[in-house]
Amino acid sequence: MKEKTIFLTFLFVTLFSGFSLQAAAIEEKTLLSPEYEKWLNEEVPYLITPAEKEVFLKLENDKERDLFIDEFWKQRDPTPGTSRNEAKEEHYQRIKFANETFGGLSPMEGWRTDRGKYYIMLGSPHHVEKYHTIDTFPIELWYYHGDPNLDQPTVFRLLFFRRDGGGDYELYSPMADGPKALVHFVLNDPDQKTMLTRTALMGETQERFDSTVDALDREAYKILLEKVSYELAQAAFSSFPGRDGPQHRMPSEIVIQKMETVPQMKVDDKYAYDFLDHKATVEVSYSVHFMGNHNLVNVIQDPSGMFFVNYTIVPDSLSIDAFRDKYFTNLRLSMLVKDKEDRTIFQRERNVPIELREKELKSIGTRPFHLCDSFPLIPGAYKLNLLLENTVTKEFTSFEKDINVPDPELLNMTLPILSRLVYQGVPKGDTVRAYQIGDVLIYPSLNNTFHTKDTMYTFFQIFGLSFQQKEGGILEFIFLRDEKPVKTVRKKVSEYENGRDFLLDFALEDLSEGQFKLKVHMLDQQENKLLEAERNFSVAGKAQPGSWYVAQTNPPAGDPYYNYARGNQFLNLREMGQAIPELKKAHEGNPESLEYALSYSRALLIAEDFEEVIEALSPYAAAGAEKFELFYYLGEAAKRIGEPEAAVGYYQKALNQRGNMVEILNSLGACFLELGDQAEALRAWEKSLEINPNQDTIREAVRKIKQ
Repeated sequence: MKEKTIFLTFLFVTLFSGFSLQAAAIEEKTLLSPEYEKWLNEEVPYLITPAEKEVFLKLENDKERDLFIDEFWKQRDPTPGTSRNEAKEEHYQRIKFANETFGGLSPMEGWRTDRGKYYIMLGSPHHVEKYHTIDTFPIELWYYHGDPNLDQPTVFRLLFFRRDGGGDYELYSPMADGPKALVHFVLNDPDQKTMLTRTALMGETQERFDSTVDALDREAYKILLEKVSYELAQAAFSSFPGRDGPQHRMPSEIVIQKMETVPQMKVDDKYAYDFLDHKATVEVSYSVHFMGNHNLVNVIQDPSGMFFVNYTIVPDSLSIDAFRDKYFTNLRLSMLVKDKEDRTIFQRERNVPIELREKELKSIGTRPFHLCDSFPLIPGAYKLNLLLENTVTKEFTSFEKDINVPDPELLNMTLPILSRLVYQGVPKGDTVRAYQIGDVLIYPSLNNTFHTKDTMYTFFQIFGLSFQQKEGGILEFIFLRDEKPVKTVRKKVSEYENGRDFLLDFALEDLSEGQFKLKVHMLDQQENKLLEAERNFSVAGKAQPGSWYVAQTNPPAGDPYYNYARGNQFLNLREMGQAIPELKKAHEGNPESLEYALSYSRALLIAEDFEEVIEALSPYAAAGAEKFELFYYLGEAAKRIGEPEAAVGYYQKALNQRGNMVEILNSLGACFLELGDQAEALRAWEKSLEINPNQDTIREAVRKIKQ
């Protein structure tokens, strides 16, 4: 297998680790919930390597297990730049086929049978021969083309047979079984069977065998050769088509044993140890390279009054993979917003698949790639961390910015956005793009370099203007070179309809090449300066190449998503008076969303409105929804309103979803005690103490019950 260098990425830090684990067996059995037990022992037992299994069993919670499972499939994805994981899809299709095709001859499910196992590991054979004659038990020969890179022969075959004519098909072993296991001898008594070997074997056939082949195998081989087929007789000793004779038994046995490791040979499982070592802080990936970037972040209020953080990131390079006539990559955007107290306010991950035809790629040429995105954010001062990963080439880049979402009631001016391209009159649609304000779409310039024949668009917003300032205020634009004014433009604030959004265009043909500064002043009626902002830009004699923009979209104004996003942000700040109304609107606007209902209920639990929690979530439980938070929240609410019997049912369902958790076991014990069931209360609390012995209150409760 080709060796890969492992790098680990976490925002700005590249970590290197020599951490290793012993391959010893895990002494204590890890308790897994049914979901993860099924994944480990029924879905991937033929794929997972010993190292991967060891690491998986050492993970401490379901979040880590979910992340590991994602990484498990990423390591096997043949085309990581696409939205599909063909290896994962193929694997589950094979399981489905095995269950439907191979599960009828015994109580075992199809995937557990020998044929199912090898079908899942190796895929469909390119050719199958079936035998069921009066001389043989049912037999199947599966032929495969091997992969020399996986230490396989060019062509090989596997033989499956029904031992003594009954049960399910078993994998045949040339050494352990031998030809006699395939033949239906007329007599069943072993001593009488041996008498059959007295039949004289013809010269050439007799000479095939040495003293290591017992007489019964010789007789069986002769029956296969003379009465069934040469191919089957050959396969009784050899897994290699075209090779005959008992000298091929041992090499065949070795090949058969190697087949069980084929799926594991396709992955370098060193990533698993790195995952375990850095599971809390990094994403494991191969061949990671840091790229520089240019970036721009702007806070813009949309026509509905919501604030959006709009950003553009331009990586120094963009690597694109090729497959046939397609060129593709996949970018993953991970963003995290925290406040000054280091509380997480908002986080989101987006995949941006990019697929181009050759003609499209040529038309783009060397134009710089601009990725634009936006997200809603409530007023406040924050820090934005953004990580951009190319999941195909494992390149990454990142930046961190302080951002301020203003109070719209206070006098404030945003930083002007400079642009060479603006679309006005954008029709309303089902989505809103980054840097779109109503029917205006701005393509921001990051290097702020313009040609003398360009029009330079400038956009900014002003908040908190009084009626008098909107009516009599003046906007002053001063162009400076070497700190000396070379051009001044004035506009009345009243010329702009809403007194908040200002979009101006400036012809640059009267400016010579060089470096400039644009100062924007907001003046009152007496021409007192109220606000100011400035941006640097350059004018070049050569036309500037265009940019390649990829702008992400959000739902249209009024979509419940915005109530959901803003409500959770207020919730993370514990501003319940604003969180609950927003989350209620989200829930009422999209009553089919369990996610929205759970966020609303989480806020209600904090506010101790337990009756409303039950009203909000009960319909989902009645409809058969299965989610840990659903049952946990319902259990908490039922307990707090004095319905311990209902709470017990919900808590037990929550434990089925997530496994034993101390907090739930303790609440469950309290409910059982309230119902007068001391035995069940004792059982729940003792289980809780097994997980966390350092619980004096629970230990005292157990002692009292036992007394």
